Amino acid sequence: MTMAERDPQLDVLTGRLADLLRPGAPSITPGPITLITGPVGAGKTTLLQSFARRCAEAGVTFLGASASRSERTVPLEVIRQLVRRATVDDTDRDRVGRLLDRAVLRWGETADEEALAPLTAAIGGELLELAAQAPAVVAVDDVQHADAPSLRCLDHLARRVTGLPVLIVLTEAPRTRPWHPTAYADLLQPARLHRVRLPLLSTDGTYQILADRLGAAVARRIADEAYRISGGNPLLVHALADDHPAGAETPTPGEAFREAVLSCLYRCEHLVLKTARALAVIEEPLHGPLLPHLVDLPSELNLHAVDAATSAGLVVADGLRHPAVRRAVLDGMTVEERARLHRAAAHLLHDDGAPPPRIAPHLLACDELTEPWMAQTLLDAGEHALADGDVDTGRRYLRRANRDCADECLRARIRSALARAEWRLDPQGAVPHLLGVATAVRAGHLGTRQAAGPIQYLLWHGQIGRAVELIHHLGERADGVDARSAADLMIIKGWMATLYPGVPLDGAAPAGTTRDPLALARVKHRLRGVLLLDTVLGRGDLGALEDAERTLGTLGLDDEPSMWNAVCAVIAMIYADRLDLAGEWCDRLDRIASARRHRTPRALLTAVAATVAGRRGDLRRARELAESALNRLSPKGWGVVIGAPLAIRLWTLTCLEEWDEAAACLRTPVPPALFETPFGLHYLHARGVHALAAGSPEAALADFQLCGQLMTSWRLDQAPLVPWRTESARALLRLGRRQQAEKVIREELDRLRPADLRYRGAALRVLGTVHEGPERIRHLRCAVRLLRQCGDRVELARALGDLGQAQQQAGDLRQARSTARAARDLAEECGLPVLRPTAAGRATATGRAASPDPGADAGILLTGLNDAESRVAALAAQGHTNREIAERMFLTVSAIEQRLTRIYRKLDVNSRSELAARLRLDR
Repeated sequence: MTMAERDPQLDVLTGRLADLLRPGAPSITPGPITLITGPVGAGKTTLLQSFARRCAEAGVTFLGASASRSERTVPLEVIRQLVRRATVDDTDRDRVGRLLDRAVLRWGETADEEALAPLTAAIGGELLELAAQAPAVVAVDDVQHADAPSLRCLDHLARRVTGLPVLIVLTEAPRTRPWHPTAYADLLQPARLHRVRLPLLSTDGTYQILADRLGAAVARRIADEAYRISGGNPLLVHALADDHPAGAETPTPGEAFREAVLSCLYRCEHLVLKTARALAVIEEPLHGPLLPHLVDLPSELNLHAVDAATSAGLVVADGLRHPAVRRAVLDGMTVEERARLHRAAAHLLHDDGAPPPRIAPHLLACDELTEPWMAQTLLDAGEHALADGDVDTGRRYLRRANRDCADECLRARIRSALARAEWRLDPQGAVPHLLGVATAVRAGHLGTRQAAGPIQYLLWHGQIGRAVELIHHLGERADGVDARSAADLMIIKGWMATLYPGVPLDGAAPAGTTRDPLALARVKHRLRGVLLLDTVLGRGDLGALEDAERTLGTLGLDDEPSMWNAVCAVIAMIYADRLDLAGEWCDRLDRIASARRHRTPRALLTAVAATVAGRRGDLRRARELAESALNRLSPKGWGVVIGAPLAIRLWTLTCLEEWDEAAACLRTPVPPALFETPFGLHYLHARGVHALAAGSPEAALADFQLCGQLMTSWRLDQAPLVPWRTESARALLRLGRRQQAEKVIREELDRLRPADLRYRGAALRVLGTVHEGPERIRHLRCAVRLLRQCGDRVELARALGDLGQAQQQAGDLRQARSTARAARDLAEECGLPVLRPTAAGRATATGRAASPDPGADAGILLTGLNDAESRVAALAAQGHTNREIAERMFLTVSAIEQRLTRIYRKLDVNSRSELAARLRLDR
């Protein structure tokens, strides 16, 4: 094994050897005994082996022995090893062997030192005679484990070698207490002892070993961290080198390191091993209050002997040196040993009144929860972890408590808290607990406050009937309970009315609540997000946005009501068309959810952010965010809320003309209860937009009118929620029902509020398509002005396209080109792959219902191409350039290039001439 930083110690031993070979000369270092002291694993044995080789080179006899903890009760075992190493004839060896056998029997009969003195003198004399025949070194490794008779004999030898060419070299590891204190003290008297200390390595020494084993480049990268892990223990440094994988940038403690740690501990005193195991379990400082009780010591003072020296550098004041050391110690324990220590630590902490978060980690490792306080402690610790945002830890505590809790009332509270923890990570994980919680509510084991969360989860998953049943059950009990519980019931009803506005909830608020100002204040505080949304959506009060910002500034995502309030406040900003504020708060809240690793709130906030991006006209970003939101949870996990991310994804895919992905989006299963929620309105709207773009105006009209029926019945007939009248008018125009479309769109314009610029602009664009000449241009110009003012870039690009077409039909070609160019530029910014005038506008110009694509060439259809691709193919075959085709079809140049690439691939042609030939064949 490579040695580092051991040259000074080896030089001292070499000097003693030189003194031995100079008869009569005074020794540089007095005393016949040289004692090498160093922690376990520090390299004492390696140093002694190097010294033995130098003795052999110098022609000096080396009599070596090694003591062992397992043999320290075997009399004279060390002496027997020394005799076996001596060069003697068989007669002398047999004679000394018989003497040792008699002595062993005698030592087994009595412990009287005076009675055993003659035998000690005889054996010591024989040992002296063997050593004094020529210059000799008598060496004993790990002398702290030597048996008492051997220590006595070595003491006899040490008192008689002065002036003789005999050197005694011993190695020892620092110990918490001597095994044979009297014999050990007699042998190692300071007057005849020269102590050589062998410390642990420094950082430079660690680097030297690693450089020799792994190369200088690797050693430079990992030496500092290897030193922090090993503490400079050479045995552990070599183990890290054994475990180090090629190319790794940091040390990777593995099997060799684990075995080295355990080897060190097994070679230390038993107290050190017990201390290390206890520290690995409790993860506390060395001199903490628990440790003396766990290692069965009467007081903390007994642990002062345990330090870096007596523990091979593994134990320091803060506990175990490094997490890798802790893992190695735990791996060396049985499951039963770990469970016993954890249970003992939990009992001690509970008896001392420690807080639940400190006790709970130990209860997790117990085999069973036998005491009533254990499940309660895990529940308290789990709720504390949830409040701190550590959902994973809270869920582990609650799952453990739920497994062994026998008390029905306590178990119901645990399952309610566990459902909350599971919901934050994956709402589907809360479903198995909801049935048990519902049963507990009916049995009276849970109050309104504990039932609030599970009722919200039932609503999330569309289990309306069960949620309503529980609300009614709690309402029957609320008349005789405190005002706080009654207020909690009002809060639950408020949230249900927001999520399911069409589901009736019978019964008025408990009388005590309406008369209690504190209860009413609590209700308003817990429903402030809902109230903000109602203020903006119902009354159009944009001044409430200041309240929204104040509300968001005081909210976190620590519980479900806070999360829902935050989401409602951001949605209020969206409906008020304050997309800048909404986007900023989405980012802030997402950072909070990300830091707390709340998967469900993050998914919901990502869906809201996708809506913001879509309304801003950033279609690619909206699609990316919507897909990210959908990927965070499973379709079942989303429950009825899947309508939000699914709607924005379907809408953006439709705008981007990603038809295959849009079709796959429509195949995503949605719960039937979705259509009883506002999320269902957005899904119906997106589905209708897709149907209209795909050439199915009848299906689109059905979806838009269903939105109108639901919104009217829910008394939520406001365009910022879903502009169903404007969309219905588009569908009616595609069906050629111009007069009906105009009636619907004028009704929409009459209902819109002054602040609804986005929706008024969209409605005016549709109104422009039902008129001709100057009236059409006037409406479209007004639409362009309003859409530019509100920032609806997608609708603005389309309105500019319609205006360009109207100007072209009016003969204002110069202005038409300028407007069309602005439309194409804006469409490219938004990511719109195609920009064409509305079908309704073409219908107005021709006086009849229009086909989905403009121009006479739309009638030329090629097998395998849709109508838009057929027109591009026809124009390209006629010799038009890409830019000419783009201007004629109101497309971007890049969109034409992409379409031609797809056309070439579908028709298996490589040039425009081949395309023209293929077109003639298909005709």
